[in-house]
Amino acid sequence: MRKVVFAILFGLAGCDVSEPAYVPPPLPSDDGGGVFATAAPSLALLDHVTTRTSSTTFMARVRVTGGATPSASIRGDAATGPLTIEATAEADVFALSASNLTDGKYTIVVSATNSLGSSEPLRLVFWAEPKTFSWNGALLYMVMTDRFRDGVASNNAAAIAGVDSRAQFLGGDLQGVTQAIAEGTFDKLGVNVLWLSPFHTNPAGSFPSDDGTAQVAGYHGYWPIRPREVDPRIGGKEALLSLVAEAHKHGIRVMQDFVVNHVHQEHDYVKAHPDWFRTGCVCGTASCDWTEKRLECLFTSYLPDVNWTNSQAAEQFVQDAVWWIDTFHLDGMRIDAVKHVEDVAIFNLVDRVRNRYEKAGTRFFLTGETAMGWNGDTLAENAKEYGTINRYLGNGGLDGQFDFVLHHAASYRVFAYHDRGLAHAAYWTQASQWQYAPGSIMTPYIGSHDTPRFVTWSTYREGDRNAASNKWSAPATRPPDAEAYVRHRFALAWLLTLPGAPLVYYGDEYAAWGGADPNNRGMMKRESALSAEEQATLAWSRKLGTLRKQLIALQIGSYVPLSVSDDALVVLRQAPSGEFAVVGLNRGTASATLSVAFPPLAGIKDGVKLRDQLGSSVSTVTSASVTITLAARSAAVYAE
Repeated sequence: MRKVVFAILFGLAGCDVSEPAYVPPPLPSDDGGGVFATAAPSLALLDHVTTRTSSTTFMARVRVTGGATPSASIRGDAATGPLTIEATAEADVFALSASNLTDGKYTIVVSATNSLGSSEPLRLVFWAEPKTFSWNGALLYMVMTDRFRDGVASNNAAAIAGVDSRAQFLGGDLQGVTQAIAEGTFDKLGVNVLWLSPFHTNPAGSFPSDDGTAQVAGYHGYWPIRPREVDPRIGGKEALLSLVAEAHKHGIRVMQDFVVNHVHQEHDYVKAHPDWFRTGCVCGTASCDWTEKRLECLFTSYLPDVNWTNSQAAEQFVQDAVWWIDTFHLDGMRIDAVKHVEDVAIFNLVDRVRNRYEKAGTRFFLTGETAMGWNGDTLAENAKEYGTINRYLGNGGLDGQFDFVLHHAASYRVFAYHDRGLAHAAYWTQASQWQYAPGSIMTPYIGSHDTPRFVTWSTYREGDRNAASNKWSAPATRPPDAEAYVRHRFALAWLLTLPGAPLVYYGDEYAAWGGADPNNRGMMKRESALSAEEQATLAWSRKLGTLRKQLIALQIGSYVPLSVSDDALVVLRQAPSGEFAVVGLNRGTASATLSVAFPPLAGIKDGVKLRDQLGSSVSTVTSASVTITLAARSAAVYAE
């Protein structure tokens, strides 16, 4: 990091500082002297600004009460250091500036002390970067760390006796992810957010799978036994610090998968505070419905349920979340199993994070997993689905959630099975814009660590579709033909041109195959090992992701269908600034030529030439309309 020059200046608005202000004589205090104080000091941010020329400068003014002595420090991704404070007047407002900042993330911490105590630290989190980042329109990528890349062999865990080879630790680690970041793996995909599987240390032994038919290890991270320890089998503390620093060099945000519903029975808190946890029926068993018993049911018998109505437990888990954010300079959290904890748990966590980290305007992204389904063709039939997800969104709630309704309505039904047409996908995509709390940033997806691989759904499009869900016996096999890959690529074109913050599950960029867990969590392939179909899919993913990163309309534009049928869909994506793109999808086996009219309020002028950014065709806007030709089984994105 470049040498940084800082100054903190004191001044009082409207006061002539040429005349010395009256200073009362020191009064006795606990520390043997100091100014008169009636209370411990407090800090309040008055204003701040970030400017950029060849480098970045951050300036802020802070009010300090209680006659306190302020201090400040700055943390970048590579180093931490004090800020020089230069008092120029005795007043309760001071200004600070940090200049010549190289690109990356920074946190300035201001604190103050007087004879009666210390203030709560004021954290000013900001970025130095050439282009302003927005969570809305971002492209997320989920990494299951143990399955991504083995960066160093020295931390590899020994095989656990009796555990299925698919459920062992396989050696992936944080160092491997860091190597991929440095190589530009995610830059090439247009990815700017990494969601990493949980960091917490998990148990050393094996435990029954959720269906009780096999023994599995805690390679996935969802069985925490230590509240504040990075599992050494995935690299430990220093490896996570290095990963975050490298990601920030690339402008990539890092999200922690934070488990709030449960811990493992070997967790430190279970031993020390058994009253913090509930034991009860196992979710999904007789008289123990996942939703009806959502607050008290256990995921398995060895995962005690956190009782968030216990105030001590609730405060401790919130403090742990803050520790992870502070220690590792994290940018967001995906909250696991949201509906299985009391609502107040989510809102208290949100409130603590917002007040602690967002004073300088940098959003700490909080998204959630509230697993629901899709119950039929009307909004009324899905009112419970939307309502349950929505209860954690909006004012004081999460920034967004994973869009389970759209996933179950469209992902595999429209694009893997072809049971429904593109008109169905368009309707439920629009419903996502209508039904969720205004301003919510939803995450659409076609696959995750909890679903069979999308290309495997496509493989079993006919015949016994349940085979894709087999776990331990008769698992799904490799796609036998190109058709599954064609459908996978078409689904990616739909996904990566949607509003919100779409998710790419690791391996989906090249169409990794596998049925239900653990078969959907195989070791990531290196590019040199990909088949021809996988290489074609990876190239397609890179093209789509890069295009999304380049076109603001694909990130934050409105979603307006212009032409809709079961086999062809044309959508206008238009940003508030007026920039627009026309997305065309043709699922049919023949080419389609479509003329579409733009809405008058779009303000799109005649004579504008639009080029297919995924191909080479050019079309000109005439009479407020445009004609595009889509090849069979293809996608196009027309933009200036």
